[in-house]
Amino acid sequence: MHLAGKHLGGLKKDPAELPRVTYREDQDEAELGPEELKLDEKRRDEELEHLGAIGFKNASEPQLKFPETVAKVEKMAKELVAKLYTGENAKWLVGPEKIPEYLTAFLTQMKSQAEGFRLGCVRDLRTSSERLLVICELVPKSVFLNLRTRFSCSLGEKLANVEKQFLRLKRDDQETKDKHLRLFRPNLENPSNKAETDQLNEKEHKRNEEFIDVRFG
Repeated sequence: MHLAGKHLGGLKKDPAELPRVTYREDQDEAELGPEELKLDEKRRDEELEHLGAIGFKNASEPQLKFPETVAKVEKMAKELVAKLYTGENAKWLVGPEKIPEYLTAFLTQMKSQAEGFRLGCVRDLRTSSERLLVICELVPKSVFLNLRTRFSCSLGEKLANVEKQFLRLKRDDQETKDKHLRLFRPNLENPSNKAETDQLNEKEHKRNEEFIDVRFG
């Protein structure tokens, strides 16, 4: 927009040049990294190429400006007429600028249409700039909502997996507990079954401790 405004002569003063930002999307910083600084000059030229004559960049030529281009066309037409209308035809060169009347009418109409076109483009550029400003103000909110949605979905997925895993462990624990209860037969009170009773009791204590670790670990 800066280049378009400069081309159309629609800026009261040249705005400060916007800082260059990174092309990378895998980092938080917007500034150019050391490896990108070497590529940025080439990128500038490539970006300007998409603007055609408006963005033309050449160290030996100034940036093309619309009003100056119109004036250049007018000058070329007058110089060409001066070369063509010589000798007896010089009588058709009239007025203070010494050009034919038809050319005076043509140039007047051309400049009027060109100025109307320029002002229309300036108005369109202003409208586009205002819309861009609105969009820029929405970007931070959009980024925040995007990040919140992404992390909410990610967190929800992780919690669902944890809950699924916990329910599986709880089911396995209940099955082990029921199995131990079935093995706790009345005859285990017999002193001759002490070793088996101690072993089963140890397994039950271990099961209980492992499940406590799962619940509160």
